[in-house]
Amino acid sequence: MSTPTPQSVSPVYISGPMFSVADLGQQAAIDAALTGAGMTTYLPQNDGIEVGPLMSHIGEPDNGVSAKDLYDVVLFVRQIVCAMDNFQLLFNCKSLVFNMDGRVPDEGSVAETAAAWASGQPIVIYKTTPITMLGGFDNPMVSGLAMNWQTVNSTAALPQAVLDAASLLQSVPGTQRFTPGSQCGAVIKLGSLVWENMPTIRAILKAIDPTDPNKTVQAFLALKTQWLATLSAAYPDQPPLAAAVASGDGSIDLTRN
Repeated sequence: MSTPTPQSVSPVYISGPMFSVADLGQQAAIDAALTGAGMTTYLPQNDGIEVGPLMSHIGEPDNGVSAKDLYDVVLFVRQIVCAMDNFQLLFNCKSLVFNMDGRVPDEGSVAETAAAWASGQPIVIYKTTPITMLGGFDNPMVSGLAMNWQTVNSTAALPQAVLDAASLLQSVPGTQRFTPGSQCGAVIKLGSLVWENMPTIRAILKAIDPTDPNKTVQAFLALKTQWLATLSAAYPDQPPLAAAVASGDGSIDLTRN
């Protein structure tokens, strides 16, 4: 059994709320502590797709975007964000820090942490607030995601906590590699495609023209057309699903190094 290292637990997925200046600052502080200890990270606010500004841009009243195009692009962006985060959670990242500070845990972060836990990754919960839900304790279904049922209240302590969690997980007999279900695997495949094309997505976002939201909408819809088979296999409510499955596009390669 090898001793965990900053490299072996990297990238570390940083899961937490991203809705306020305080949220973003706290997430950045967690990221700085981990990268300062030699770990690499996936920080959604930096490495993912910023949905809020995009939705504000394309959703303005009387913006010249048809109702159908607006619906299609909003759904598409939400789907690719979900897929890319799941790719990072379940395939690319090797551990996760869950920022559970605040009055209540962020629901998206709870889902992310549960997914990483089910895939066999070491989990560390960061929490400084004394606020709890159940008589001095947090919900056991959330607390239990950290193998030792403990939280860390200092960003400086997070790197060692991640290494300790990885070491503790190695001590569990019979630990096996995560094998995703069929739809989960197809979502991971879509997420991999999105991740590979992040330079294109960032270029679209960088080129946003405040006076022409329709230009941004059409750029994303063009991507949707290019990725339709992979998208349809990941999310079966898409009409072209049968064609995608028939062509074998639903198959995935989840071989890890």
